[in-house]
Parts: sequence; C-alpha cells; structure tokens
Amino acid sequence: MPISKSDIDRLRKVFDIPEFVDPWLDRFFTPEEIALVLLLSEKNMSIAEIEARQANFAEDNNINTLNAFLERCRKRGLVIKTEDDLFQPADFHERFDSWALFEGWMDLPDDVRVRLNAWELEYYHRQHVDQIRTLKGGKYQDPSLTWPAYVLLPEAMVLLDQADHVYLWPCNCRSMMERCTKNIYTCIRFDNHRDAGWEISKTRAKDIVHRANKSGLMQNAEIALDPDGSISGAICNCCADCCFPHQLAGQLEAARLWPLSRYVAAHLADRCIACGRCAKRCPFEAFRYSNINALQPDGAPKGRRSIFFERSLCRGCGVCSTGCPENAIEMIRLERVKAPWENLLQNQLR
Repeated sequence: MPISKSDIDRLRKVFDIPEFVDPWLDRFFTPEEIALVLLLSEKNMSIAEIEARQANFAEDNNINTLNAFLERCRKRGLVIKTEDDLFQPADFHERFDSWALFEGWMDLPDDVRVRLNAWELEYYHRQHVDQIRTLKGGKYQDPSLTWPAYVLLPEAMVLLDQADHVYLWPCNCRSMMERCTKNIYTCIRFDNHRDAGWEISKTRAKDIVHRANKSGLMQNAEIALDPDGSISGAICNCCADCCFPHQLAGQLEAARLWPLSRYVAAHLADRCIACGRCAKRCPFEAFRYSNINALQPDGAPKGRRSIFFERSLCRGCGVCSTGCPENAIEMIRLERVKAPWENLLQNQLR
C-alpha cells in the first residue's frame, strides 16, 4: 500500500509526530496502520464503518481478521477504543510509549532516541507543571489527579492490598532513557491500559517491590483517588537516573515536592558501624563516606572511616534505612506533609 508525502504530512499533524522522526516512520507504522489512522482522522468509526470504507485492512475481507488488526493497533498505541465501541486515533506519545516498552528491539540511532526522550519529557513537563505550581503554592491538591509521593516499603505493601487488581508493566522511564542497568520489570499498575501488561497476584507484586527495594530502587506511589473511593495509579520503583518525575523535579526546582517527600532520615551515629551501605544506596548523596582512601605516609589507613549525613539532601525515600544492617537509620515522619490520598488510608498506614 503506497503512502504519499501528503499522507505523511497528514499523519504527522494528526498523530503529533515530531518531524525528525520522518526517516524512521517504518519503525513505528505499517502502511496499513497509517491508512487506518488517516481514515479515523475524519471521524470516530465503528468496526462496521471501517470495514465498509477500507476492506483491504482485512486481507481476505474477513471481519475476524479486521478485528484482530484493530486489536493489534489498539495494543500498539495507534488507536483508542471509546466506551461506545468507536475507534479514534491515539497520538505519537501513546505509540512511542508502546514502542519503547515492548518493541525497543527495533532500534533507532542514539541521537534519534535522545531527541525522542527530550520530546517526551517536554510533554510530561506540560502535563504536570500546573500540579507542581500547586504544590509550591501550598494549594488544594485535587485527589482525582495522580500525585507522586515517596512511600516506605511497609506503606507500599499496604497500598498494594488496597488495589482491586495489580498488573506488571515494564518501567517506561528506564525503557526510554536506558541510563542505568536496573531491572525494567518493576512497574506495578492498578489498571491495565491497552491491556498490555500482565495481571499478577498481590503476593507476586509484593515480592517484586521487595526485590526492587533490595536492589536500591525507591518506592514512588503515583496514586489518585477514584470517585468510588478506590485508588488508581501505580507503585513505581524508581531510580534517580531515568525517572521522569525526578528529571522534571530537577528542571523545575521541585525536589521533595515531585515526588513528595513525607519522611526524612535520621542517622543514629551510636549504632553506625560505617559499613557504607547507606552511602552506596542513597540516590541523592545525602549519606557519604569520609575520605577512606587517604593514607598515612607509611601507607597505613588514616583513621576510622566515617559516615556523614546531609539532611538537606534527603528526600525521605527510605532505601538507606532498609539497607542498613544495624538499624542505624530511622525514618522520621513529616507530619505537616501529606499526599492527597493519605486520609483514605490513614488507619492502615499507621
């Protein structure tokens, strides 16, 4: 199915595709998928309307084949199925998300990936800048919106118990950014967008979160309250290298607001044996060694190694505490700082 330059221009406009992606469109779309998106740009359509307009989507004009094609397009982030069973185009943010999570083996040059990631981060910025302004202004936080906040490991377990269903997804931040070697199969979502994730038991979800914490990943509850009082969103297991919320916080000088810091660490020096695990695990260098490599003139170590804690750098993620073999780090609750979903879970989280 030939695709003309005018079709490509229309596709870019309809699907919000950055122009620098043009040479690589075949990595993201087949000609039949492009034709479908352009058809649906006219109006939302039922499967019967699509069949009547473009029978060649189904090679043998079989409705089952067309159904399979449309379902594949939905899972690949090309189309959205509305509540009244109509199909409409998605956008390139949806398509890029699906591609990065599940189709990244179809590689692009590094410079194109860098530009795509910057483009996606700019979009994330636009989505959430007003929420960050709300936090900076100390204003009302609409609980129906997703508000990320650091949670301690026991809190993450309680939140998982509150969810109706849990689904395992690859982490989109690490899949896109690829700045670290941490496991990508750590995102525990409470809904299954595009039916692309895998439903798992809460027992398995808790094990995944425990393992993520053990590897040094932070637990970030990206939670919203639904009208019926249930929670939606996810428990993310984040690194500071790839995580979109952490990158946005750096851009907007919103550290400790996005994600929200609800705790601060306290270093109990009388228990500390200066093993250094906290310094290795802290993503923000709040804990650090003394100069343990400094030597006496005769080559002997200079003094006892020490751990220094800089409270102002602490975000309260708690990975230092869970990694301390001597229980020499206590997480102190910042009582005046609350996520908008905490009231619902207050009794369970205590």
